[in-house]
Amino acid sequence: MKKSIAFGALVAIGIGASALSSATAAELKPFTLAIGTKVLDTSQANNTSLPIATKCWENEGVDVTLQPTNSSAAMQAVLSGQADMVLMGPGAAVKARAKGAPIKAVYMNMRKNFQFPVVLESSDIKSIEDFKGKTMGVVSYGAQLVSIIKGMIAEAGLDPNTDLTIVETGVGAQAVAALESGQVDIWGTWDSQIATAENMGLKLRRFSSPYAEKLKFGSSYFVRDDYVDTNPDLIVKVLRCVAQGTMMALENPEGTVATHFKVFPATKQSGVDDATATKAGLHIFQVRSEFLTKEEAEKWGEFPPQAVVDLVEFMSATEDLGGTVDPESLYTNQFIDQINDFDQDAVLKRAAELN
Repeated sequence: MKKSIAFGALVAIGIGASALSSATAAELKPFTLAIGTKVLDTSQANNTSLPIATKCWENEGVDVTLQPTNSSAAMQAVLSGQADMVLMGPGAAVKARAKGAPIKAVYMNMRKNFQFPVVLESSDIKSIEDFKGKTMGVVSYGAQLVSIIKGMIAEAGLDPNTDLTIVETGVGAQAVAALESGQVDIWGTWDSQIATAENMGLKLRRFSSPYAEKLKFGSSYFVRDDYVDTNPDLIVKVLRCVAQGTMMALENPEGTVATHFKVFPATKQSGVDDATATKAGLHIFQVRSEFLTKEEAEKWGEFPPQAVVDLVEFMSATEDLGGTVDPESLYTNQFIDQINDFDQDAVLKRAAELN
């Protein structure tokens, strides 16, 4: 069994015990999942801690290794064959595909835009037009949120390449400190980071735009084109557990947070009592749940074709695409029926037992 952030290298992230026994480990197929964030907070429970805690991946016969990193590195890991699949925002993948990279989405995790520019509530910046001449901090230059926010800025009539200075400020406390200290005027970030800052006592003002609100192609799972043909069973097995994890998380947020902290105790807020830490974790997940929820007629992971078209048109119109790309080449729904082939009543029962 190879060392795994999820299972093998447990001490590094504070898991108390291995999710697998040595007897079963040799029977499992190895699978490396890169995640386009280094922050495995409760917003990632459906993708990480719930499949681990319920032994869903193990029962599917898969030994999943988690590789949390930034989006650019995660995508490159997949393209180079160092990882089998990546969970990340679609912006970088769309640009890579436009340049010929063989990367394709196989499951939609978040169903609308979840990345926004924010300012302190006390800031005199009241509109996107007020961004002119300001400095914005982002996690990394290659993050999808940069593409989205640049598009919002262009939509407001500004030139995102000359009217705004963008700098890397990382994530978490250092990004918050950059905003609080005035090192940056604006923070380009995502939903769970906003919730984390609110847990720290910050009051923030969030900006969006009419076209950004139309963007329904959110964070998704991507593989190389050839992987679709060579490993369809592994794709289905890994993502069936993600679908079940999402269903359980939305059904029982409190149990999800408690379970996440058992699997990843190092992600629990330190220096506070359990009630405060739990409240903070719950707030992060509840903010994320808005973007995970699907319509009743939709299936878990399903891509609405128009959502992909809208993102490509948005990136093209804002000159952030860097080429041309056929929207249909960016995704496939061929695995969705199999991914959704599970006993939903049993999953809901399991959700009720999370604690």
